[in-house]
Amino acid sequence: MPIRFDGKKVRDEILAGIKEKINQSKLKPILAVIWIGDDPVSARYVEQKQRAAEFLGVHFDIIKFSATVKSAVIEKRIAELNNDPLVCGIVLQLPLPKTLDQRKLIEIVKAEKDIDALRFCNKFQCDFRPPAVLAILQVLNTSGINLRDASVAVIGRGVLVGGPLIRVLVHEVEDLRIADDQTPNLATITTDADVVISATGHPGLIKPGMIKKGSILIDAGTSDVQGTLRGDMDSKAIAKSSFYTPVPGGIGPMTVALLYKNLLTAALQKSSVGNRYRSS
Repeated sequence: MPIRFDGKKVRDEILAGIKEKINQSKLKPILAVIWIGDDPVSARYVEQKQRAAEFLGVHFDIIKFSATVKSAVIEKRIAELNNDPLVCGIVLQLPLPKTLDQRKLIEIVKAEKDIDALRFCNKFQCDFRPPAVLAILQVLNTSGINLRDASVAVIGRGVLVGGPLIRVLVHEVEDLRIADDQTPNLATITTDADVVISATGHPGLIKPGMIKKGSILIDAGTSDVQGTLRGDMDSKAIAKSSFYTPVPGGIGPMTVALLYKNLLTAALQKSSVGNRYRSS
């Protein structure tokens, strides 16, 4: 039987550690979330972040705009948050309405407050790494695989997960294979890989005939199929693996916790800078 990674358990452990550090340091971090429109998926993610904030004792400021809002209004609000010394982190909740220039708005967020690392995803300078990438790296560490000596296939080149993950792994993995769900003969990339990481949002993409027995499967793709969340890994492929992350309950829950780990880092850095100013 393959080992099933419990993302919810690890999320709770991470959040408990963050809460302890917040209490010990007596920090009062503020997270500002800019939410534009009424996308139902965004609503679910905002709710998850808000629940975590309540547990941690983090002030969670939802700044809501209609889908028809003008870019100038959002730009002005981001600038205000950038300059607010009490705000430690700014999250621009995606997706944005197509009328807005997403890349332009992301670039406005200060690097030291971009705890979602959307700047990194878009190849701007950023102080953080994306929570999803951090989650995948932590899971790989848990699996016990030696990345340097492993063959790793990453399926998906998306801006939010696949692309930034590849940019990180290229420095960690010698045998790194890169593809997407449109790659011809995809099985030639995955069949002999020790690790297969898929982030395409194509349900059931990775079939049992595409992986070797005992491989490690990291599923970072999520799709809503008639009200049920599905991952990129076919259930029969999972049965063939030695270690896997489920959907739901794998990478997803961890991304929320690691977002707040980035927030804690931002708050500690801000506190350190403030202390230096006060002591000088």
